[in-house]
Amino acid sequence: MLRSRTFWQQRSLHSVARLLLVLAVGVLLCVAVGFILASGEFARYDLLAIALYLGLAAFAWHPMTAAFIVMFISSVGVVFTGSGGDLLELAIALSLVAATCVPWVIVTHAVLLGALTAYVAIDGATLTGGGIFAIAGIAAIAFLAGLAFRLVAAREMTLLAERARVVEDLELIAREEQERIADELHDGIAHDLTLILFHARALPKQPDEASRQVSLSTIEESAEQALESIQSLLSLIRDTKTEAPGTHLGRYDGRVLEAISSLGTLLEDAGIPTRVTAPNDPLQISPLAERLLTEIAIEAVTNIIKHAPDSQSASMEIQNRPGAVELVVQNVASAGPPRSKEDGASGGRGLSRAGQRLAHTNGQLESGRTVDGWILRATLPTAVHPGSATLR
Repeated sequence: MLRSRTFWQQRSLHSVARLLLVLAVGVLLCVAVGFILASGEFARYDLLAIALYLGLAAFAWHPMTAAFIVMFISSVGVVFTGSGGDLLELAIALSLVAATCVPWVIVTHAVLLGALTAYVAIDGATLTGGGIFAIAGIAAIAFLAGLAFRLVAAREMTLLAERARVVEDLELIAREEQERIADELHDGIAHDLTLILFHARALPKQPDEASRQVSLSTIEESAEQALESIQSLLSLIRDTKTEAPGTHLGRYDGRVLEAISSLGTLLEDAGIPTRVTAPNDPLQISPLAERLLTEIAIEAVTNIIKHAPDSQSASMEIQNRPGAVELVVQNVASAGPPRSKEDGASGGRGLSRAGQRLAHTNGQLESGRTVDGWILRATLPTAVHPGSATLR
């Protein structure tokens, strides 16, 4: 820590030390005024003493300015009065300089103290016997005391910074957990509830028993899936251990080709003729990227059913293109006026979060209205691009 630049930077006194310094200077000023009143005269030395005390008090607010004030006043006192008391005060002030000022000011203070001590020892009679050693010893003790105060202040700053970092990390973890729970609610339960709501509304209008059975079957399956999602969400909330990345596969086990085939069937059951196109060869992307595409496909189909249930047709296409895998989902809207929020996918939470996830894997997500409907395009980089074939 002693080699750290942060340790030697200029710093202010601790609030407690500042209060004690002001109280000590107040006592010294009271004593000086008492001596002046007792003697009945105001000598030049008294003026220097009061100025020196005020300079010491300035360490509570402006340490650098205070250091030079003390050095100047002490130098004047030593040169004009030859007083060893000024040397003693300058040596004691080294503790404040060492505790607050930058190294070059500390060195300047120490060099000045040494030069004035030598001057008094050579030309004056104040320092006799071991006076030089006494000044040196007091200066050394003062410097070590100031260094100790600086060390305590530096450790306190380090602890405060560490505490702030820990608080920030905990807040980040809490936000991530909230996002995980919100994603689980949106990606799983919202999708199932949308299917339940759609088929529950369509059930009384179904023209034949076969269509009613499809709706009833979809409602039952979606309700069971929603219940499983709620149980999974409760487990996520109760579990104190963080789930390892990649352990949760999600719906359709994260297999996007299986997902778009099943989702195409869902759209067909909802009365929307749907074409599904997928490549003959396996996708050359990571399991994480494939899971992201699966979630995006689910979100796109959910939005079509929720916001454009009267669509004339829809299509889902996934292809291995040169250097990328591309998923395209689009619908052709009905001739009537569009429902509110039909374009909600372009600004809703689901695709907004999906876009953020894709960005982490160098992917890209685009969605918005077209002339006759709505389109979503998700692209993930890869190096393989075999042919494709139509599944439906």
